Amino acid sequence: MKTIKTITRESFAPYGSLLAFSPEPENDLFEIVVREQKEPWRIAMLRVVRRAAERLERHPGSMETFEPVSGVSVLLVADPATPDNWEAFLLDQPVCVGKGVWHEIITLSEESLCKLTENLDVECVYHPLAEPVAPYIR
Repeated sequence: MKTIKTITRESFAPYGSLLAFSPEPENDLFEIVVREQKEPWRIAMLRVVRRAAERLERHPGSMETFEPVSGVSVLLVADPATPDNWEAFLLDQPVCVGKGVWHEIITLSEESLCKLTENLDVECVYHPLAEPVAPYIR
């Protein structure tokens, strides 16, 4: 059984970045957190009703943001080279998953809403999990 972790800059760094002001920003009103020059982006809403993950996906050419809007979600992430060595994070703040990072989102609520931002054209690669991943709630 794996533990659902809290998202911090340090704990999430292997997979992407926290969408928040840095500890000492140059400008306390505006800071570019993620910059992608080559591809246009799209913004979408995702309704999450999955309570278990049967696969992970990744986008080799695109970062992707996950920004919680409502409900309670868990974000599974894994390094591109080791998709079966995933970690689970309570998605309680916006994050940006790096290019090629395996990921999936599941809900602990009846449903969750999440805002996504990613490249306009996205290649999806899937990795089936050996068994479904569902949170164990005590």
